[in-house]
Amino acid sequence: MQTQRKAKRTPQRTTPRRAGGFTLVELLVVLTVMVSLAGMLTYALASATTDARIKRTQADVLTIGQLLQSRMNEVSLSKVELVYAPINPAATAGSVGGLGSAGAASPAAFEAQERSRLVLAARRDLIRMVIPECRADLLYPPASLQFRTRIPSGWQANLAQVKPPSQWNRMRTLAGLDSAATLDSQVAANNPCTDPSVDAIAAAYNGGAFQPPFNRFTSGDPIDDGAGREWTRTNESAECLYLILATTQLFGQKAIDKLPSTSIGDTDGDGFPEILDAWGVPYEMIRNPAGISAAAIKNFRPAAGTPADQYPSDPDPFDFLLADWRFDSANFSTPPTPPQAYHPFYLPPVVISAGRDGEFGIRRTYDPETSQDVGDYYSASAIQITNNTPTPRDPRVVYRYPDPFHDVSISPVPLGFNLIEVPPNNISIRTAREGGGLGGTLDRGAAGDNITSLDGDL
Repeated sequence: MQTQRKAKRTPQRTTPRRAGGFTLVELLVVLTVMVSLAGMLTYALASATTDARIKRTQADVLTIGQLLQSRMNEVSLSKVELVYAPINPAATAGSVGGLGSAGAASPAAFEAQERSRLVLAARRDLIRMVIPECRADLLYPPASLQFRTRIPSGWQANLAQVKPPSQWNRMRTLAGLDSAATLDSQVAANNPCTDPSVDAIAAAYNGGAFQPPFNRFTSGDPIDDGAGREWTRTNESAECLYLILATTQLFGQKAIDKLPSTSIGDTDGDGFPEILDAWGVPYEMIRNPAGISAAAIKNFRPAAGTPADQYPSDPDPFDFLLADWRFDSANFSTPPTPPQAYHPFYLPPVVISAGRDGEFGIRRTYDPETSQDVGDYYSASAIQITNNTPTPRDPRVVYRYPDPFHDVSISPVPLGFNLIEVPPNNISIRTAREGGGLGGTLDRGAAGDNITSLDGDL
């Protein structure tokens, strides 16, 4: 009997089959990793965007700052075109006394000093009109500048003013303001832009407001051009910067055309365009930043050990002959010492971005952040020195003296037409230390991330 051997089967072990998909724990792990990666990517992209904005703003402010500096160099070296008033025989200056007296100098030396002061004041007024930093710089016509010349019987008081520069007229036309010729035709019985015997700055601002026809687009302007525009003071320096770039030629084309469209806007909605930084915030432009703390400006350093280190100022390029009142040690030698503390110094125009936090931390012509609102009459040409001596320099009681070092933080003493009057003894006309003028640092913490044109090698 044949027997068949049956194959012995080895029993197979079966395991339960796993359903498709991931467990909750695995999903949570994957999501955590994805969120972490996304966060890292977002941070990297945000950092890259911030770095790109910083670099773009640094390049823009340096380029614009160099352009403004080139304009200032042109004014410092170019011929000054002056318009002289007809000589008035009755406008005698008497003996040379009071402000700016000859002291121990000879009459010839004093007369030369007077001429040098005239040229210095004219250059300052010219740069005010070529590089305006506030709307008042465009609203004011040329300032009437006083000087004295010798005559056989003593001294003759004369008047002169700069010829309105063509760029000032172009900026005014672009802004919708009248040209110098139109202003002259609108003011009856005088020509404020071409007749130095008319103190046009006093006529332009009277009774606490700009007067017709100088009040165009101000709150007191009754004319409605259909656009309903009012040139507000908010962002006024960025708006002036737009006008400067739009009327300046750079390599055969307008400088404004070299900026991207994202750098131009109207954030305050007053109808006057502004130049914006990479964060969309209007720049601040200060023509004479007397209070800015920067390596490019060797200003007053109170923490320095010696007076030579405290006042290491470079000379004012507009004042080749040391004609500023601050060098008149015979008449202006009041403490504190040393007298170098009051000397004019190099002031390059500065363009400032508020940076990432949008905070400037500096005093400006109009500063809603710190309530440091300088009067709307402010302009370097609105400054005047009163005659505090019994000997008049001319029939007017004031001496119009464009001055970038005037400390606008000092409360002004209003005259009949509410312009700046230097306090008794003319202290502020000599002040040239940190805090003077515009751009005095108020909050170094808030200004810590500011980007300025002076950060580079200007």
